[in-house]
Amino acid sequence: CQNRESFIIFISLNDKRIHSYENFKNIAKRTVGMSGADLENMLNEAALLAVRRGKKQITMSEIDEGHDRVLMGPAKVTHKYTDHEKRVVAYHEAGHAIASYYLETQDKVHQVTVIQRGMAAGLTVTRPVTDDSHMTRTKMRETIIMLLGGRVAEEIVLDDICTGASNDLER
Repeated sequence: CQNRESFIIFISLNDKRIHSYENFKNIAKRTVGMSGADLENMLNEAALLAVRRGKKQITMSEIDEGHDRVLMGPAKVTHKYTDHEKRVVAYHEAGHAIASYYLETQDKVHQVTVIQRGMAAGLTVTRPVTDDSHMTRTKMRETIIMLLGGRVAEEIVLDDICTGASNDLER
């Protein structure tokens, strides 16, 4: 984590001002697995957001949004869901989150959203603790269970399934 913090400091001090140096530890934890280019893009997005919001320094709010934009695309807040779609997406994402919580090898859930980003109607974001490059059979099995948790939740609660799990099935 120390090298990652140094890298983040190097990038951010280039031409950006971050509100608190204590934030570097939080940023390092959130960005495990991201490339240097991803980190730079995230901080550039955060800087743009801070300027748009009239701030002189980047805060964790902008960094969080910059992180989401780089990994998942900008939020599509203009898309209006029907009440039925909201229920389907909410239960689907809750299914992922609950499955992840109970599976020993899965990363901890960081965020669950029903706001559309990119092609996803909603997202359950987990935060890895380490940069593991190998996956055990148990972790692969539990990842499949977690990915199917959304579809299972739809079937249990709504007594039906939809095409929203197509990316989960693909993965």
